[in-house]
Amino acid sequence: MKTTKSLIFILFFFALQTFYSQEGEIVYKSIFFDMPHVKKDKDFKMKVSREINDMEYLLRYNKETSFFEGLPHVPHDKFMAKIATGVAHSNFKWYQNPKTNEALHNKKILDSLYIVSYDDRMKGWELHNETKKIDGYTCYKATMDYVQYYTEIKFTIEAWYTPEIPVPYGPAGYGGLPGLILQLQRSHVIFVAKEIRLNPKGGIKPIKDLKPGRLISEDEKRTLQIRARKVTED
Repeated sequence: MKTTKSLIFILFFFALQTFYSQEGEIVYKSIFFDMPHVKKDKDFKMKVSREINDMEYLLRYNKETSFFEGLPHVPHDKFMAKIATGVAHSNFKWYQNPKTNEALHNKKILDSLYIVSYDDRMKGWELHNETKKIDGYTCYKATMDYVQYYTEIKFTIEAWYTPEIPVPYGPAGYGGLPGLILQLQRSHVIFVAKEIRLNPKGGIKPIKDLKPGRLISEDEKRTLQIRARKVTED
């Protein structure tokens, strides 16, 4: 009898995981997080924060991959909005490969199109026992350290993921955790899920493949960009 009950529970658990892991759409909002040790003009911070706080994003996923992009919004200031998308890393359309634990996006440098691979967004997490509720889901805390390339300032990236939606995806290319990331704090920006649609009727909009290009690392991308700047300056 106990064996039968255990078997039923195991089958139910795997059926539940399969149900949740098919496909979904997550709408995130972003919140500007002021970091006092980063010195910037107050007016500049205010304008960037206003743009970031109005921005929303969509994560679509299936069993094979995920796709994350910023949603259209009417900017208060076009120049500041462009800076804000860079700060929020929503100037790229992010793909995630759960088999290789890679985050990827296309990048055009001069006349060539590349696929940039990041191996640090879905690996290297430290898992914690701390929990909290987000939109009714029990979420667990995970952190990783990150050194900003241009400033060499060290940040702690903080993610809150829920095993109740057991897919390894999240905003801005971050993931690789045993559950969907519902909240992510990185540098000046906090992403928070505001709408969760699991297995929507009619399915999700098909995820297009990355455009073909040579696969390069983040370091290679920086090197190519430096060379490109020298070419355009000459």
